[in-house]
Amino acid sequence: MKYGNRIPPVTAVVLLFGLFGFAGICGAAPFGVRLSYTDDNPTTMTVTWNTASDNASEVHYGTSSGSYSGVETGSSAPAPAPLGYVHEVTLTGLDPDTVYYYIAGNASDGFSAEYSFVTRPVPDPVCGSFNFVFLADNRPDPIFGGGQNWADVLLESAAHQPAFFLNGGDLVTDGDNYDGWVDFLNWTQPGSAIAPFMPCIGNHDDGPGEGDGATYNQLFALPRSQGAYGSNTEDYYYFTFANAVFAVLSTEGFKGGATAFGNQAAWLDEVLTQNPRKWKFVMFHKPIYTKEVFFEISHPPDEEGQNAALVEVIDAHHVDVVFTSHNHWYERFEPSACGTQGDPGSDQPCPVGETNFADGTVYIVSGGAGAFTIPGVLCGIQNGRVFCSGYHHYVLMTLNNETLDIQTWSASPRTNEIIDSVTIVKAADDCGDLCPNDPDKTDPGICGCGVPDTDTDSDGTPDCVDLCPQDPQKTGPGDCGCGVPDIDTDSDGTADCVDQCPQDPQKTEPGICGCGTSDQDRDSDGTPDCNDECPDNPDKIVAGDEGCGNGDDGHDGGTADDGGNGDDGGSSGDDGGTSDDGGKGDSGDSGSSGDNGGKTGGCSCHGAGGGPGPLFLLLILGLARRKKKGREGTGTK
Repeated sequence: MKYGNRIPPVTAVVLLFGLFGFAGICGAAPFGVRLSYTDDNPTTMTVTWNTASDNASEVHYGTSSGSYSGVETGSSAPAPAPLGYVHEVTLTGLDPDTVYYYIAGNASDGFSAEYSFVTRPVPDPVCGSFNFVFLADNRPDPIFGGGQNWADVLLESAAHQPAFFLNGGDLVTDGDNYDGWVDFLNWTQPGSAIAPFMPCIGNHDDGPGEGDGATYNQLFALPRSQGAYGSNTEDYYYFTFANAVFAVLSTEGFKGGATAFGNQAAWLDEVLTQNPRKWKFVMFHKPIYTKEVFFEISHPPDEEGQNAALVEVIDAHHVDVVFTSHNHWYERFEPSACGTQGDPGSDQPCPVGETNFADGTVYIVSGGAGAFTIPGVLCGIQNGRVFCSGYHHYVLMTLNNETLDIQTWSASPRTNEIIDSVTIVKAADDCGDLCPNDPDKTDPGICGCGVPDTDTDSDGTPDCVDLCPQDPQKTGPGDCGCGVPDIDTDSDGTADCVDQCPQDPQKTEPGICGCGTSDQDRDSDGTPDCNDECPDNPDKIVAGDEGCGNGDDGHDGGTADDGGNGDDGGSSGDDGGTSDDGGKGDSGDSGSSGDNGGKTGGCSCHGAGGGPGPLFLLLILGLARRKKKGREGTGTK
């Protein structure tokens, strides 16, 4: 996933509700919901909000809108009235570079609207793509008006869907005015609830005191500076994101050391040494370089004497961009390297060339996020400065591996458009090469790094996964093997190469009857119909003399007078045939008679045993002789 444009789409209705529909301290519901990083772990996110009462601190969250599979609890602490109680919950065990939806609050006070955020990606020293917004000096101006400008400017900058916001300080007019903090939290919620809001303290934000007791520190959950030169407070801190490291310093406190700001400078040196990243950014409130305008309309450079300690470390680590604010306009200086040139304490830049980003640091002053701005006509001429504007504005930073695009956008009440831009390009790394050890590939492809994705037969399947690399018609042997198509002419599910009857969809081998003829055996006598003359008679496979339906033994089957079968179904017997000389027998006129059941002359002449009696036989013989004599007497031969 590309890390820029990370905030999930938020409807205008939700944003407008955040701007104008907040309950503030008047109700118990959560207000001033804000995200932040409190450590350097991409699997965490901290959610902070305020309520009027001290009830449970809960965040319900999940990866689907409206479905919260996780619940995390945290702590609450009292804040000066009317800020009520500050609730802080850190979500842990999250997946990097993942969208989460959440609500904050508790059952007693109610919950916030649903918001969403994206976790940080897994860090990489050189590769990463994301964007962020830098803006500052959004405080209302009691003399010149303003305040509503901040809400509009923030909304315009949030439209770029930054991964997070950097704010250079002067969030409020007076850090001891708690009503001003309530306004700030409500104005800021539409942006801070959907992307981490990472500020530094400005001269208007301090009090009472410094460290954990200050209102600024009570309201924001930020990392704590650790190490030999850390203060263990949130006044200065660092975090990393993808291939960049961000160090946030304080020009309002912790100014000690061997020289002014020596301890913070030593801490900065440790952070940059221990967190090597391709891109390095530093942010604090009061400028290293800026133009001072008469009558203190703008503040002078090096106002706190911070340059000598900080610039030396900035140049030693070649920080890419230093963000400052304090003066209410926009200034961008060409790359400068006073530390490298042996004069780190100079309050004037030491230009090395407008596009020589490899040898110098770009210094930006941005103080146009809401407060009254210095008219551009007073920009005048300043050594080493490339651009100056008196418009309200914000700065959009877009990183893509070795490329950084800096765009400054004019903002409400001006038309929202780019007024200044510059691009810094560094030497390319293997960010786009996912096979850095394979000179022939920049991504694994199908076969993986070190194995070419060669496709010998040009069938669209590389040889590494093609089991028939010489056969463009096949990627696997199938039934017939490589080089032989798995054609199935008769569509019976058996390829022709193994189908002995490729034209017969009912058979894959000839069987007994051959291809094209079914081996059906209707009478289930074990002989297929193709070889069975009596396919419907399970007792016969040859028709015989009497056909498939009759027995062939000459018995038990005389036919009845009316042509039907006799009692036992036999064929004709001795007395129903023709006479010796070819004439018809007397008893054969009405149908053939069987030995055991024939009829003659239509009457029954059976003896006691069921056959012809002796008298009947004698009568037949006598009649035969008489006929013979009669023929002889007439001379017939």
